Amino acid sequence: MSQPDTSVPEPHTTGRALVPIEAASPAPPVPARPLATFLVQLIDGPTGTLRPSRLDRSRVASARYAANGEA
Repeated sequence: MSQPDTSVPEPHTTGRALVPIEAASPAPPVPARPLATFLVQLIDGPTGTLRPSRLDRSRVASARYAANGEA
């Protein structure tokens, strides 16, 4: 049989265990819905449909502005 890589302690020696010095702090609580405020900003009105993107809203607003300027 081959020799082990680590030395084997004698049976009469005391053992050394790792003992934590201070207790670990508990992890902070995670909110149940962390993205709720972000999602609420995307929902439009009581139908619950998603709002168009900002780029689409800007295009619609520009078209309305241009149409009202011509009249």
